[in-house]
Amino acid sequence: MTRLSGKVVAVTRSTDDRSLAPLLAAEGAQVVHWPTIKIQSTSDPERLKTALGSIESYNWIVFTSQHSVASVISLVPVQPTGIRVAAVGGGTAEALSKRQWRADVIGDGGSADLAKAIKRSYPLVGVSVLFPAGNLAAPTLQNSLEAAGAEVTRVEAYETKTLSVDPTRILSDLNTGVDVVTFASPSAVETMANAMDDGWPKLLKHCSVVAIGATTRDALLSHGALKNAVTMANPATLAGLVEATVSSFISTPIREHEQ
Repeated sequence: MTRLSGKVVAVTRSTDDRSLAPLLAAEGAQVVHWPTIKIQSTSDPERLKTALGSIESYNWIVFTSQHSVASVISLVPVQPTGIRVAAVGGGTAEALSKRQWRADVIGDGGSADLAKAIKRSYPLVGVSVLFPAGNLAAPTLQNSLEAAGAEVTRVEAYETKTLSVDPTRILSDLNTGVDVVTFASPSAVETMANAMDDGWPKLLKHCSVVAIGATTRDALLSHGALKNAVTMANPATLAGLVEATVSSFISTPIREHEQ
């Protein structure tokens, strides 16, 4: 018997994502789809191409998601020499590694943790940083690096489009029985919380909640999740998210506050 046999797991990732659901199904889970966002190409591809055309003029490039990695490496397949690379979390670092890019600094948590990790190891005064980001990415990383003296160029690498969520369908699934809801981005949390409105606390109360990383966990907490009720993936990868989903059902789960 696989570890999630008999469990119903909701996935809130993009409609065209085919990564997480098969991993959960392989563990025996019945997967229901509540798509909240869609990832698409940047609305300003020429600006991205221009920035990447002069990538070797930067001292650093920082990645805060696997989507930004994919967008950049589709245009710059070989890692340039002379530029340091930073990545938020294991999932982003793994995406780089799979494409033969090496990260000099890997943050253990969210964007703020990555900024701290960079500042601990390298001086930033006068340093130029290229930040390919999603259109909805928070300014946390940029602000922190600029406060340390870096010159940050932020360019849109991809666009996150929020989708229309049907609360009636979700509540129907919940009434039928959902054991855990997985979140792989803060954007998914925001979209779900806004759509569910008064139904959001009910969803959190009756389901286990699993987050892929610290920024997603923080978004859940800001929308009413209890800190000791959120299981956080460790490492922050899709495989880690599956393991966190499994751990949320065992007698002594690895909760976020224990990591």
